[in-house]
Amino acid sequence: MQISARTMYGLRGLVTLAGARTQEPMSIQTIAEEEDLPGKFLEGIMADLKRGEFVRSKRGASGGYFLARPASEITLLSVIRHLEGPVAPMAYGDRTAADGEPTDRQAAFRPVWKEIRDATIRVLERYTIQSIADSVPELMRDDFRPIYQI
Repeated sequence: MQISARTMYGLRGLVTLAGARTQEPMSIQTIAEEEDLPGKFLEGIMADLKRGEFVRSKRGASGGYFLARPASEITLLSVIRHLEGPVAPMAYGDRTAADGEPTDRQAAFRPVWKEIRDATIRVLERYTIQSIADSVPELMRDDFRPIYQI
Protein backbone atom coordinates (compact mmCIF):
# COMPACT_ATOMS: atom_id res chain seq x y z
CA MET A 1 0.00 0.00 0.00
CA GLN A 2 1.27 3.44 -0.86
CA ILE A 3 -0.08 6.64 0.66
CA SER A 4 -0.09 9.65 -1.66
CA ALA A 5 1.31 13.02 -0.62
CA ARG A 6 -2.24 14.37 -0.89
CA THR A 7 -3.53 11.88 1.68
CA MET A 8 -0.54 12.38 3.98
CA TYR A 9 -1.07 16.16 3.85
CA GLY A 10 -4.74 15.63 4.71
CA LEU A 11 -3.85 13.45 7.67
CA ARG A 12 -1.30 15.98 8.86
CA GLY A 13 -3.86 18.77 8.56
CA LEU A 14 -6.36 16.80 10.64
CA VAL A 15 -3.72 16.08 13.30
CA THR A 16 -2.87 19.78 13.39
CA LEU A 17 -6.54 20.62 13.96
CA ALA A 18 -6.80 17.94 16.65
CA GLY A 19 -3.76 19.33 18.44
CA ALA A 20 -4.99 22.92 18.40
CA ARG A 21 -5.26 24.46 21.83
CA THR A 22 -8.36 26.39 20.87
CA GLN A 23 -11.79 25.60 19.52
CA GLU A 24 -11.52 28.51 17.08
CA PRO A 25 -11.28 27.70 13.38
CA MET A 26 -7.74 27.41 12.02
CA SER A 27 -6.92 29.08 8.72
CA ILE A 28 -5.41 27.22 5.79
CA GLN A 29 -2.41 29.53 6.08
CA THR A 30 -1.86 28.58 9.74
CA ILE A 31 -2.18 24.85 9.05
CA ALA A 32 0.13 25.13 6.03
CA GLU A 33 2.73 27.06 8.04
CA GLU A 34 2.62 24.68 11.00
CA GLU A 35 3.07 21.65 8.77
CA ASP A 36 5.24 23.30 6.10
CA LEU A 37 2.74 22.38 3.37
CA PRO A 38 1.81 24.20 0.16
CA GLY A 39 -1.28 26.30 0.98
CA LYS A 40 -3.01 26.04 -2.40
CA PHE A 41 -2.65 22.26 -2.45
CA LEU A 42 -3.91 22.06 1.13
CA GLU A 43 -7.00 24.14 0.24
CA GLY A 44 -8.20 21.46 -2.18
CA ILE A 45 -7.50 18.69 0.30
CA MET A 46 -9.40 20.45 3.08
CA ALA A 47 -12.35 21.02 0.73
CA ASP A 48 -12.36 17.28 0.03
CA LEU A 49 -12.18 16.51 3.76
CA LYS A 50 -15.12 18.86 4.24
CA ARG A 51 -17.13 16.90 1.64
CA GLY A 52 -16.24 13.77 3.60
CA GLU A 53 -17.55 15.41 6.79
CA PHE A 54 -14.20 15.22 8.58
CA VAL A 55 -13.96 19.01 8.91
CA ARG A 56 -16.25 21.99 8.83
CA SER A 57 -15.41 25.51 7.86
CA LYS A 58 -16.30 29.01 8.88
CA ARG A 59 -16.09 31.91 6.47
CA GLY A 60 -14.86 35.39 7.18
CA ALA A 61 -11.88 37.13 8.70
CA SER A 62 -11.83 34.80 11.71
CA GLY A 63 -12.75 31.80 9.59
CA GLY A 64 -10.99 28.57 8.87
CA TYR A 65 -11.39 24.87 9.49
CA PHE A 66 -12.19 22.79 12.54
CA LEU A 67 -12.94 19.11 13.07
CA ALA A 68 -16.51 18.09 12.32
CA ARG A 69 -16.47 15.42 15.04
CA PRO A 70 -14.15 14.37 17.85
CA ALA A 71 -10.68 13.37 16.67
CA SER A 72 -11.07 10.15 18.64
CA GLU A 73 -13.83 9.11 16.23
CA ILE A 74 -11.83 9.69 13.04
CA THR A 75 -9.78 6.64 12.13
CA LEU A 76 -6.85 6.71 9.77
CA LEU A 77 -8.71 4.08 7.75
CA SER A 78 -11.74 6.31 7.22
CA VAL A 79 -9.61 9.23 6.02
CA ILE A 80 -7.47 7.07 3.74
CA ARG A 81 -10.52 5.39 2.23
CA HIS A 82 -12.11 8.80 1.63
CA LEU A 83 -9.03 10.32 0.00
CA GLU A 84 -7.51 7.23 -1.68
CA GLY A 85 -10.32 4.76 -2.19
CA PRO A 86 -10.29 1.09 -1.16
CA VAL A 87 -7.27 -0.21 0.72
CA ALA A 88 -5.19 -2.59 -1.33
CA PRO A 89 -1.98 -4.13 0.02
CA MET A 90 0.19 -3.56 -3.04
CA ALA A 91 0.22 -3.59 -6.78
CA TYR A 92 2.19 -6.29 -8.48
CA GLY A 93 3.50 -6.17 -12.01
CA ASP A 94 2.91 -9.73 -13.18
CA ARG A 95 1.27 -9.95 -16.54
CA THR A 96 -1.91 -11.93 -16.94
CA ALA A 97 -2.57 -14.71 -19.38
CA ALA A 98 -3.60 -13.83 -22.92
CA ASP A 99 -7.29 -13.80 -21.93
CA GLY A 100 -6.66 -11.26 -19.15
CA GLU A 101 -7.11 -13.74 -16.33
CA PRO A 102 -4.37 -14.27 -13.76
CA THR A 103 -2.21 -17.32 -14.23
CA ASP A 104 -2.50 -20.17 -11.72
CA ARG A 105 0.74 -19.08 -10.08
CA GLN A 106 -0.48 -15.49 -9.79
CA ALA A 107 -3.79 -16.66 -8.32
CA ALA A 108 -1.88 -18.71 -5.74
CA PHE A 109 -0.70 -15.43 -4.17
CA ARG A 110 -4.22 -14.11 -3.58
CA PRO A 111 -4.49 -15.43 0.02
CA VAL A 112 -1.22 -13.69 0.87
CA TRP A 113 -2.36 -10.34 -0.60
CA LYS A 114 -5.71 -10.67 1.18
CA GLU A 115 -4.02 -11.35 4.52
CA ILE A 116 -1.76 -8.31 4.05
CA ARG A 117 -4.76 -6.14 3.15
CA ASP A 118 -6.75 -7.37 6.15
CA ALA A 119 -3.85 -6.73 8.54
CA THR A 120 -3.38 -3.24 7.08
CA ILE A 121 -7.06 -2.48 7.60
CA ARG A 122 -6.91 -3.67 11.22
CA VAL A 123 -3.96 -1.38 11.97
CA LEU A 124 -5.51 1.65 10.25
CA GLU A 125 -8.78 1.09 12.14
CA ARG A 126 -6.92 1.02 15.45
CA TYR A 127 -5.34 4.47 15.07
CA THR A 128 -7.33 7.68 15.26
CA ILE A 129 -6.46 11.27 14.52
CA GLN A 130 -6.55 11.82 18.30
CA SER A 131 -4.13 8.98 19.04
CA ILE A 132 -1.70 10.41 16.52
CA ALA A 133 -2.15 13.98 17.83
CA ASP A 134 -1.56 12.73 21.37
CA SER A 135 1.76 11.23 20.34
CA VAL A 136 3.10 14.56 19.05
CA PRO A 137 5.56 15.85 21.65
CA GLU A 138 4.68 19.26 23.13
CA LEU A 139 8.03 20.64 22.00
CA MET A 140 7.20 19.81 18.40
CA ARG A 141 3.75 21.39 18.70
CA ASP A 142 5.23 24.57 20.13
CA ASP A 143 7.84 24.84 17.40
CA PHE A 144 5.29 24.27 14.62
CA ARG A 145 7.57 21.78 12.90
CA PRO A 146 6.30 18.60 11.27
CA ILE A 147 7.49 15.45 13.00
CA TYR A 148 7.27 13.36 9.87
CA GLN A 149 8.16 14.06 6.29
CA ILE A 150 6.93 12.64 3.03
